[in-house]
Amino acid sequence: MQIRKHTKIRRQQIIDVIRRIIYSKGIEYVTISEIAGRIGTTKTAIYRHFKNKRDILNLLIDNIEETLMSKLDRAMISYDPIQNLKKVLLAHLTYAKERRETSFIVIMGAMQFSDMVIRRKISQLIQKYLRKIEKMLSGAIKSGLVKDTINPKIAAIAFLGLIQSTVTVWSYKNFNFIPQKIHAHLWNIYCSGIGA
Repeated sequence: MQIRKHTKIRRQQIIDVIRRIIYSKGIEYVTISEIAGRIGTTKTAIYRHFKNKRDILNLLIDNIEETLMSKLDRAMISYDPIQNLKKVLLAHLTYAKERRETSFIVIMGAMQFSDMVIRRKISQLIQKYLRKIEKMLSGAIKSGLVKDTINPKIAAIAFLGLIQSTVTVWSYKNFNFIPQKIHAHLWNIYCSGIGA
């Protein structure tokens, strides 16, 4: 039992270090040597947890998926799909602020990694996110809350794009923003677009 706890603690420590490396240097600097140096251990100790960079990125992507999807699920508390979309927008902006090192900017950076397994895993995460948004939009269309001419797939991509472009701009300003302040403006733009 103690070994499992130690492994779990070490893996979380490694995730935290990976996020800091990506934020400060870029994804290309996520190496076993860099992780070991920052943790203050040997490369051999890191290899007990990971075989290679793919394993490291897999863990990071799993962590992003778990934390982001959990945050979005907790935001969806209404029967009204429009209110859920609005809350998901704020939840995602807040997540980007809190976890800037592992925001979708990092995911997009990892997409540049040539490993097809990693690219496929990231693509699956993005598709899972888009399906969640698309489902809310489809519900809103069926309920007559948005224009019935809206394509839910495209509107879901636009929703993610609105967040991604905003977070990208903020990343250049060192994430110096207050999510609640920009949320209302972004929400009004999106609502106009879907006719809510």
